[in-house]
Amino acid sequence: MCKSVKLIFILSLLVLSVTLSAQDDRRKAYEDFIKQRNAEFEDWRDKANAEFTSYLEKAWEEFMVQTGRKDPVGEVPQNPEYYGVKPSQSGERSHGIPSDAELGFPEAMKDMPIHASMAASAEQINIDFFGFPEKVPFSASMKIDDVIAKEKSVAQAWEMLSNSEYLPTVEAIKNMKERYGLNDWAVYSLVKEISKAVYGEYGVNQQVVTQMFLMSQLEYKVRSGSVGDELVLLIPFKEQVYQIPYVSDNGVDFFIFSNNTLSASTPLYTFTKDFSMAKNIISLTFPKEMHLGGDEYYKVLTLPMWSEILGEEFKVPVNQTYVNFTYDYPQSDLITYHRSVVDTKTSQAVIKGIRYKIIREGMSDVEAVSYILNLVQNGFEYKTDYEMFGRAKPLFIEESLYYGANNCKDRVLIFSWMVKKAVGLNTILLGYPNHVACGVAFDKPVEGDAFMFEGVNYTVCDPTFINAPIGATMPRYKNTNPSIVSLK
Repeated sequence: MCKSVKLIFILSLLVLSVTLSAQDDRRKAYEDFIKQRNAEFEDWRDKANAEFTSYLEKAWEEFMVQTGRKDPVGEVPQNPEYYGVKPSQSGERSHGIPSDAELGFPEAMKDMPIHASMAASAEQINIDFFGFPEKVPFSASMKIDDVIAKEKSVAQAWEMLSNSEYLPTVEAIKNMKERYGLNDWAVYSLVKEISKAVYGEYGVNQQVVTQMFLMSQLEYKVRSGSVGDELVLLIPFKEQVYQIPYVSDNGVDFFIFSNNTLSASTPLYTFTKDFSMAKNIISLTFPKEMHLGGDEYYKVLTLPMWSEILGEEFKVPVNQTYVNFTYDYPQSDLITYHRSVVDTKTSQAVIKGIRYKIIREGMSDVEAVSYILNLVQNGFEYKTDYEMFGRAKPLFIEESLYYGANNCKDRVLIFSWMVKKAVGLNTILLGYPNHVACGVAFDKPVEGDAFMFEGVNYTVCDPTFINAPIGATMPRYKNTNPSIVSLK
């Protein structure tokens, strides 16, 4: 019996040894495969960089700068319209952008949520990233000499960068993108701050080439162009962008990011072939929540106008670093803001409060939407973009709550978001000259103005027509057929 047990034990050890050996062989084979694929990828990258260096030396083509497009909604009215008699106002409420003291930003956050400086060793960049300290490697071999706005000079700079130790920098940026959930614009903002830290305000051309190179290695489509003695960065976007000058190449708009103001018909010279590894186009949406700072960067706001309507004190946390980051965000179509994810803490506070009210009072869908409509109509002060910011600027959901003031474009966004999240009904955007409203798809017919869209009946709900019920259209737009965009 003992011999049998011993034999089984020995055989078990042999089987285990063979199994472990086989596993080691498979692991080694896999590691060798990964090394080979990485080597092949790096060879391909080197070849792509070399080919692009040669291409950049060729004569660039002339394009004429076009002024930035205007928002199709146009300039919204200075004042809201009231359904029936306008109520008397008791006193003036403060509104718009709070002062620095009211914003409550930590000192490091006042200027930029991303701030970078060159480390003394010149081999890394110190970054204050939304309050998080980060170190990004930046080899001295990456620091290019003076660049003039000519083809050969740009090609030489690209060649120098492609022969430098740039991969650790690229990998560090990729790692930060993943850890912080950065969207494409945040990645570009990070690259821009890195280049500014290295070259300062006087090394504009070096900054542009560095930005183009790093964004290209991150597989984004970008180009550089020359306007006089200055290089500019050209960026195509997935979404439409307004207010920023651009040039068009084969039906693709490349928006110009420059330190100087460019007038219409200014000649700009650039190339027309993208870096072969660059497959991605920058998107301005927030496809997932960015992780911007900890709890200390949230400001818990009491919304007095909401509290009055809800009948109890209403508080909502808003991430101040996010508001700071989106302050000078490029302007896009409203659908871009609609598709962007709302901060979890903010969303939970708002939707939980609204749903609790709806369930507690046993509201039907029509009653719930009517309640939300009244809340948005009367829960914010009405202010145009130019009154608040001196320029056209639609607001993300968090910004509307933070500032406590907005206009029709912003109210459509927050109303449709609340209806979808709290009631579960689909909405559409109704676009009129200088105004936007909403349509809601109720399960049952509702009295009032409505539009058919893709076989579904949507009843008009206007968050800026103060105190107007479901189904009421502003008189001035009663006979106007609006453009319709789905907000599913």
